Amino acid sequence: MLELENGVFNMIVDLNLIGKRVLVIGGGNESSRKVEALLSQQCEIFVVAEEAEQSLKNYSDEGKLSLNLRKIENVDFLNDYKQLDLILATTNDPDINREILIAGKKKYGCYVYAADDPQMSDFSHPSVININDTVQVAISTGGRSPLMGKSIRQDLEPLIKKSISDLILMQINLQDQFRSESKKMIPSAVYRKKFLTELLGDKSVNQCLEEKKISLARKLACERLNAFIKINSNAW
Repeated sequence: MLELENGVFNMIVDLNLIGKRVLVIGGGNESSRKVEALLSQQCEIFVVAEEAEQSLKNYSDEGKLSLNLRKIENVDFLNDYKQLDLILATTNDPDINREILIAGKKKYGCYVYAADDPQMSDFSHPSVININDTVQVAISTGGRSPLMGKSIRQDLEPLIKKSISDLILMQINLQDQFRSESKKMIPSAVYRKKFLTELLGDKSVNQCLEEKKISLARKLACERLNAFIKINSNAW
């Protein structure tokens, strides 16, 4: 999605953070929200803060992040990290946040963000509707009004969650699995898309999903894949 801001197009993207190293500076409510969004991304999370909310301490105790409690007077603490892929500055000191952004870009060349400094940040942080860590809907004002982004999210969230059924979530998971399987067996992108489209509309497979018979749905999907390859293999 492209968003026009001051005559410049901003692109809203879903970063692949699997295996990446992310540093969050600050331990308040803003930091906690950012960490909660990161927890489902399979990335390595580091938090540096003078004080931390209990939720962050709990995540640290559970081994979900590395928490370093220390006084933040300058950006010297960045020297403790050899490599970082993303930095989120969430302290209540705008001067420190600005120093973090500048130092992060210079030292690591990575993406940097501060909630109170959209002009210096490499991206804006949208308000996200998360449905079972499977579907995410982002509401963004391009950093112009995070408050309005949050308000719109609160209005839309019940409607969107109501429209995303359990069947849709299960279809997504099945599509994910057989997208990978079809890549191994179908060399043509056109025919892979054709197979996945047919699988999405398969009444028998969908009935199994609705009845929560996941194993049977996967078995039928395997049969559909083998049959599709047998019929179409001469075309690619």
